[in-house]
Amino acid sequence: MPVNDPAGDVRMSLSELVQRSGVPASTIHHYRRAGMIPPPVREAANRFAYDSRHLAALLEIRSHSTDAECRERIVESAIHAFQTRSYNEVTVSDIAEASHLAKGSVYRYFESKEDLLTAAIERLLEQTAQRFEETVRSLGGAEGLTSDPEKAALVFGHLLAGVLPMLLELGARAAKGHEPSADLARKVLRTLAETGGRPFATDGDPESAIAAGLGVIERAFATVLSWAVGPDWPPDDEAPGLAQ
Repeated sequence: MPVNDPAGDVRMSLSELVQRSGVPASTIHHYRRAGMIPPPVREAANRFAYDSRHLAALLEIRSHSTDAECRERIVESAIHAFQTRSYNEVTVSDIAEASHLAKGSVYRYFESKEDLLTAAIERLLEQTAQRFEETVRSLGGAEGLTSDPEKAALVFGHLLAGVLPMLLELGARAAKGHEPSADLARKVLRTLAETGGRPFATDGDPESAIAAGLGVIERAFATVLSWAVGPDWPPDDEAPGLAQ
């Protein structure tokens, strides 16, 4: 329980400060090290206390974070988590801590870990599709892709390598009969194929683009798989011509 100090202020433990502010302990430590909140009061060798100054500072910091900013931090943290660990290894608490938010704050924006995975894949798809488009232009469009297919496969292989862990997770969930994952997997493949094949499309026909793009993706995946079973995984350097 919080206690009053002789000056009349309320002293709190770290756990009490976390509960009252909604800010996780790891984030409070980060803010303290960055000088964004005052240092705690040392009460004993290994015991520190916080007071109304700390609570006010934390609430002020939180008030300046808009909903859009918080959601952005959560999604970016989810992308990193799901890219580096399997779905079962990632927890909502991990993502909350990486986002410098309380776990309850994450649930304000996403109902479940499933929703977080979906949001992460959709954001990564958006980013990858944009880089696909930029890379096609940097390679000289359709003419550049057809004149040097090995380079195109190398460049697109680098793009796909970054999203491969999450695509494999999505595919595994779809193969187990999870219909939302199957729907999202189809959307991912269609979007990437249409983006990669758009330079080859006749009169902007999306079906023509998808057919051509599937060939681009097939060659890129073959490149990625050859890396994955050899000594070159993960690829160390960006491919020449890859849009940053």
